[in-house]
Amino acid sequence: MDIKTYISSGVIEQYALGILPQEESAILECVMSKNIEVKNAVLETQETFEKLATEQAIEPPSHLKAEIFAKLDFTQSDVKLSAEESKTVSPKNEIFVEDKKTDFNKIWMMAASLLLLVSIGWNLFQMNSHQKNLDTFAKNNTDLEKKIENLENKNSMLLNAKKIQLEGVEKHPGMLAEVYWDNSKKVYLTINNLPKAPEGKQYQLWAIVDGKPVDAGIYDENNPEKMQEMKEISDAQAFAITLEKSGGSETPTMDEMYVMGKT
Repeated sequence: MDIKTYISSGVIEQYALGILPQEESAILECVMSKNIEVKNAVLETQETFEKLATEQAIEPPSHLKAEIFAKLDFTQSDVKLSAEESKTVSPKNEIFVEDKKTDFNKIWMMAASLLLLVSIGWNLFQMNSHQKNLDTFAKNNTDLEKKIENLENKNSMLLNAKKIQLEGVEKHPGMLAEVYWDNSKKVYLTINNLPKAPEGKQYQLWAIVDGKPVDAGIYDENNPEKMQEMKEISDAQAFAITLEKSGGSETPTMDEMYVMGKT
């Protein structure tokens, strides 16, 4: 199976959206269990879609309903006549009742006009929100396309890169990190199991070149990306990670070495 072609076929995006047929989903899950590149691609695509859905969420205005009912809070008690009063209505009172009915009709005409204005305002608000939503969706869609393109490029790099396992040294057993070193000499670092660096400290990657440590870059724990691009290294016999002061050191602190792996 050509992993690069499989990842770029769109099957991962369909799986993340939940629209991939059950049989193909089972095949993908089987591939994920045996191929870390495909598994990472699925996880990153799911995270991207979840972030996109969160950013597009829009809540309707909660105040509008209260405002409409407040505007329509008219009393009708002053225009109602009891059964006894209607029997004793004089011609003069009939004119008074007619005036009350006229006022009542005017009030309801005003209420209807107000309701129409509110309805128009609400429609304009929805149109404006809809347009903003479309603009946001277009922007997020562009960002998503870029992320997918970057993901495809990263997966392509991983297929052609040399994977170097960095394992815990004697003082730090069980620690684990991975270095991917491609043909263009670019270096990528993934930390799988290292404790969070204490305040004022950062992890620093070193390349062992001709028996001497060469700075390969500082790992940024605040970077949300799981894999980070480090400094380019043209040749190395091994890679190691030490805990250094923030900003890095010119030479490694050997007592603070956590993991190491030969190329």
